[in-house]
Amino acid sequence: MRISVSLLCIVILAALLRFYALSHVPPSPSLDEVSIGYNAYSILRTGADEYGTKFPILLRAYDDFRPALYVYLVIPAIFLLGLGVTAVRLPSVILSLGTVIATYYLVKELVKEKNSPIPALTAFFLAISPWHIYLSRLGHEVNLGLATVVFGMWLLIRFLNNRDKAYLLVASSVLFALSLYSYQSQKVVVPMLLVSAGILFSKELLSHWKAALGAIIVGAVLSIPVVLASVGPQALVRFRATSALSDPTAAEANNKLFVQAKMRGDIIGQILYYPATVPFRIFSDNYFSHFRPGWLFFGGMFERHKVPGMGLLYWWEMITISLGIWIFAKSNIQKKLKLLVFIWFFVSPIPAAITTQAPHAMRSYTMLPMWQIFSAFGIGTILSWFRLKYLRASATILLGLVMTIGVLIFTKQYFIVFPSLQSDSFQYPLAQAIPYVATHEGSYSEIIFSNKDALYQSYMFFLFFTKYDPVHYHEFGGTVSGGYEETHTIGKFQFRPIVWEKDKLIPNALIIGNSAEFPEDISTVGEFSTLDGVVKIKIIQT
Repeated sequence: MRISVSLLCIVILAALLRFYALSHVPPSPSLDEVSIGYNAYSILRTGADEYGTKFPILLRAYDDFRPALYVYLVIPAIFLLGLGVTAVRLPSVILSLGTVIATYYLVKELVKEKNSPIPALTAFFLAISPWHIYLSRLGHEVNLGLATVVFGMWLLIRFLNNRDKAYLLVASSVLFALSLYSYQSQKVVVPMLLVSAGILFSKELLSHWKAALGAIIVGAVLSIPVVLASVGPQALVRFRATSALSDPTAAEANNKLFVQAKMRGDIIGQILYYPATVPFRIFSDNYFSHFRPGWLFFGGMFERHKVPGMGLLYWWEMITISLGIWIFAKSNIQKKLKLLVFIWFFVSPIPAAITTQAPHAMRSYTMLPMWQIFSAFGIGTILSWFRLKYLRASATILLGLVMTIGVLIFTKQYFIVFPSLQSDSFQYPLAQAIPYVATHEGSYSEIIFSNKDALYQSYMFFLFFTKYDPVHYHEFGGTVSGGYEETHTIGKFQFRPIVWEKDKLIPNALIIGNSAEFPEDISTVGEFSTLDGVVKIKIIQT
């Protein structure tokens, strides 16, 4: 398969935007990244995770069970580069580049017109996507989840266009099975996609029933371990913790409105606020929040998983996407394939809609690259309006200038503003404090870390940054529980809330806590700030 010059240039651009300053933008490893990194390191050294579980299918990170496949992809990077943030993020970046390439070939399978600009435009828009760049530079399993779905869909559509090549269907089945080991959202999206594809293309699959049966068997066999692990009581902890459909606060507020409507004799109000409708209304509100223009195209300075002052998509894509959806629906692409793309698009926010914190950029990440496909159709249509060559050339230059300005603004906001403004979200002060403690630990008989606020889950950051030997850690018993407020003890290191009036009496101790956990006028041996200069962590010696 030849790689066109345009695709090569797009991949180079994508690589520059994803590899540049990877080790320090984001400014320090996130809570998830240190967990993934240290558990990969532990499995590399001992064959077991922090809890002592041998080669887990689900990673018990902070008692939050999640698919572990990305952890295994990080192991070779740690073997080659050592335990560090670059090793954790590298597989994610490589997967994101693969996703850009797979998107190009997926769209080529949809758009069969020779020399169509749509595949290259789609790949280009994904390459410069703020949404994709932000998340692809994190060492997180969400990129593995997206990559497996995009590659799987590409191979599935390629099979449907070349039904004599049965291996494509089997390969697609393998990727969809692996997606279940990648990210939680795929456990919802992929079954819905596959059932939809089976219904839409039932005749085609029945006419090649041997290939279809083989793909089903292979996919089912590969999926059995993760399915069994996912329905266990411990694995359901994550869903129970994040489920929005049983929110007691929302139910209580709804019941008050129902009672008020009943007292007024308001029939319509009683229907709207009938208690049984609460889960449906929560789901509906959460689902449609992912299509709000304000969330998609604009942003504040401190929004989760978004570049400060920007949306997940560029503002000019409001026009190209709106036009592109209509053009895509009217295009001469096979009707069943168009319907499958729309199903992919509309089922992708469902995992985020049934959980808290909606709209959620990670849990709805599988919406990519549909936004870019629609945007490419929109741009292609706009350019087709200019039939005279000089007008088309002028329109192309103007659009190129608008996109260039957008990308330049993004690079400034992401590489300069974002690290300074949001370093607190990545617990940057803690990342700076731990090396100091590691250097001076020999001088103290006890070392106490707080485990809340700026030092949340400090035990895992300590294990990660000190590259604590997993063999020794398991000798201390490993992690008993990583619960949200759990305390930990590792030799002379304690990770628990600071009780200053008691802890100040401990002789020869080093105490690392949040500024608010100590008296304001206390003498410190070290203070650690966010990149915008706010002191978050103080170190006290007794």
